[in-house]
This record gives sequence, structure tokens and C-alpha cells, in this order.
Amino acid sequence: MQYSNKYTKVHAEGVSTTITPFNILCICSYNYSYQTVPQHIQGLEAGLGNLSYEITYENMDTKRYYEADDIEKFHDYLAYKMDKIDASYDLIFLIDDSALRFGINYREELFGDTPIVFMGINSFSDASSSSALPDVTGIAEILDFEANYDLMQSLFPDRDEIVVLCDASNTSTGEYVEFLKFTEKHPDLNYSVLNASYYTQKGLKRALSELDEKKIIFYLDFSQDGDGNLYTIKSAAAFVNENTNHVPVIRLTMANCTDNILGGISYSYTAAGEVAGNMAAKILNGVDADNIPLVTDTITEGYFYQDQLDEFGISSAKLPLDSTIADEHFNLIRYYEENALILNLILLIIILLFVIIVIQAKSNRQHERMLNNDYLTQIPNRHYINQRLTQLNSTFTPYGLAMIDIDYFKHINDTYGHLMGDALLKEVGRRFAGIATKNITFARIGGDEFMMLITGSEIDNAEEICQKIRKVFEFPITIDKQKITVTLSMGCALYPSDINDPTQIMALADKALYYVKENGRNGYKLFSDL
Repeated sequence: MQYSNKYTKVHAEGVSTTITPFNILCICSYNYSYQTVPQHIQGLEAGLGNLSYEITYENMDTKRYYEADDIEKFHDYLAYKMDKIDASYDLIFLIDDSALRFGINYREELFGDTPIVFMGINSFSDASSSSALPDVTGIAEILDFEANYDLMQSLFPDRDEIVVLCDASNTSTGEYVEFLKFTEKHPDLNYSVLNASYYTQKGLKRALSELDEKKIIFYLDFSQDGDGNLYTIKSAAAFVNENTNHVPVIRLTMANCTDNILGGISYSYTAAGEVAGNMAAKILNGVDADNIPLVTDTITEGYFYQDQLDEFGISSAKLPLDSTIADEHFNLIRYYEENALILNLILLIIILLFVIIVIQAKSNRQHERMLNNDYLTQIPNRHYINQRLTQLNSTFTPYGLAMIDIDYFKHINDTYGHLMGDALLKEVGRRFAGIATKNITFARIGGDEFMMLITGSEIDNAEEICQKIRKVFEFPITIDKQKITVTLSMGCALYPSDINDPTQIMALADKALYYVKENGRNGYKLFSDL
């Protein structure tokens, strides 16, 4: 079982490399593929600004692993890693409810008095009680029920019953509690609750299909039905759309604003993440966390889909100001009338723009290289390899994946110093680059951790490739006339021969890797041989 999708990001833009960066740990309730996670991360990194920092992300993946035993194993996993590298953090980010509860419950043991900043917390009581603790602050995820209720009445005056779509997840439970508080201010509100976790898939289809023209759906959250079927954000929205007949769906967060949903005045995770990043930056710059109050403002953005607006005959003029309309129709005459001055100016500077574009194209190539390559070893990085894996998984293309660790790298760092360690990592990257082909790709994913992706005809040669790597590293690495013997531990798994679910292949490769580590290191193991 994979308890974390971990990666480390180093940011030191415009800062002297002699300054020690702040060390930050970010624990996410869900894995990176869940839409709110990258939105939160994008925002918080923007909020941290130009601070010099190194941030490590650990994902609990509680959409799939949410039992008490899963949480305990994640604790053991994190405690092991922190002890292994003697981790010391300057600040902890906690994203979403499960991560907050985990961080608070294990704070004394794992983090001591390290300041904590949380975000995406649906349970206001949890957010409030946590912020009352010393050195803890953050953002409560406050959905704007009032604004969306006003919007519903404005756009659909003939629809007088709200159907609250939710499930039994922590996220949805917290949102539903806040909805009930909203209803206390509107005692005459006509609403019903459709909790997907209490319905079979067949029953849920029937319940949705029976909604009539007087109904409107307030979509809180829907990730699992009573049969245990799991739904992604997009598939859940599509399921609702396919099984309703001309029923508008208002979504109160950006996460589920997809092309099957009308939209709404939605909570913006990116904007909230930026606010949390700003709070963290203040703390790291010396402001006492206890002097930064809990943020309880609604952080929203109007977001709607054109196809749904068309279905219900809604013009953009009826929407809140500054709303975003995805896939908006383009009207050339109206656009020119509204932007005549700008368009005329564009005609005057088009030659200059052409010159800028040529220069920018060169800069973009350099930026793409920086985005996809590890800054130290110059081989591909985690971002690049994740893109490749996503492409392969989406087409169910067979491939092999190997997790590779440098044995005793911490000892090498401690013995020879970090500069020597960096030089060694560069040489390891150079040797990997010498083995790489169009079907064999190496990437550095963090610290002394590497990954190898095998595709095409080379899949059948996985064991021979591992043997070749060992042979290449039989020769010591010489740095400043100092010879250092380097050995590797490698674990390899193949899709689909080892597993039918490509999203689990990394966990199998990790399992094979840890087998090698537990049996003397300096070797490789195919998962099929375990």
C-alpha cells in the first residue's frame, strides 16, 4: 500500500546560496491527483514569495486510505522517515481536515512546538479549536452559502427546493454542518438532502433522475456511493449530469467546477493557498503565529460554464461582476466594440510584439528545460517523469518502473561534506545519462532518490538493464582525487505483468526496493521475484 506521494521542492530565487533555506513540511490529506491539492500548492508557493525554502510534500491519500489502521501506518511511515534523516522543520503546512487532525494529534511527538499553518478545513469547529493552540493558525474553508442562495433565487426564481448533494467523507460532513448553520438563518428554506454514501449506485441514479423542474442541486461533495464505488471529481460531475434532467447544479468550491456543472460563487483553493503562504512567510520572517488570527472570510470567485448557461438560457449579464465563464462564446463585433482602443493599440505594436515573441521563444525553451530537468544533475526531474507516467497510464501502455536509492548517501554526506555529496550526485546523474536511451529514462526525484522508466522493447530487458547499472557503478567515483565507492539499491515492477492497475506500480517498485535494502543493499530485485 502506498501511503505517500512524497516529493521535495527547493526554492531559492534571487537568494544567495550561502543562506540556509527554511525547511518546510506540507502534509496533504489527499494525493496530488485530487484537484484541490495542486490548487492549494500553487497558491501557497505563490504566497511564500521569494523566501528561500525547501518544502517536502507528504500525501496521506485519505480518499482511498482512511481507516484508523491506514492513519497509524502513515504515522509510522512519516516518523520513520523523519527519524531516518533527523528532520527538523521550521514550519508545517496541513492541507484539509484529515491532515489537520493528524498533525494536531501527533504534534507533540512529531513536530514539537514547530509553527503550523492549515488550510482547506471544512469543519469550522476543528479550525477554531486548532487555531487556539500555541503557534497554530490558518484558514477555515468558509463556503458562501448566502451568495449562492441569492444567485439561485436570481437565476432560477421558479425553483424553490434545494437538493443538497453530499457524502459521508470528512470534507462533505464539515461542509454540511456549515450548510445547517446557514439554514438556521433561513427557517423557511425548502431543502432536502441526497447523501450519496447512503445509496447504491442504482438507487442514486434513480434518486437523481426523479428530481423535477422545481429542484436545484447544491453540490457539496460526492466521491463515494453506498456500494463503495469511488468517483473522481470529473466522473462524479459527469455522473450527476448524466442522471439528471435539466436540473441546474451549483458548486460552492472550485474543485468540482467542471463542464458538467453550471458553476457558482465558488471557494478558490488557489487564492486560499496564497493567503496561507503569506501567513507562513510572516511567521518565517519572525512574526509570532499567535498574532496571526484564524482567517474566516469567504475566499471566492464566480466561475461558470458556457454550455450550462446555454442550457438554462442564462446570459452573462445576469452573473456576478468579474465572473469567469469557461468556454465562453466569442462575439467579434461585441468584442471589438468593448475593446476598440486596445485593439487599435495592438495594431500599432504588432511588429514590436513579433520581436518580443522571437526573444521569448528562446527563453521559453530554456524555461522548459529548467522545468523538466533536475537543477543539480541535469537529468529529468520528478515533474517530467510524472508527466510521462500520466501519459502512459491514460493509454494503459505497458512500462516498467524502478526506484533507485544511493546506499548510505547520508554517511557519504556526513563524511565528505555536502559539496562532495552534490558532486557525487552529479556524477551519478552523468552515469545514468550514459545508460539512458529513447526507451530508458532516468529521473532524480529528490535527495538520493532516483527513478527509471522503461518503455517499448526494453520492458523485457528489465533485469539486464539493472545488471548493466550495477556494472557501470562497479568503478569508484573520483572527486578531488578522492575515490568513493558507490552502490545502489534498486526495486523494479512491470505493468501489466505485475499488476493490472498502473497507478499502483510505484508501490510495487518501492516494495521491491525495500526488500533489497532489508537484505544487505547493493543489488536489485524484480517485484515478480519476491
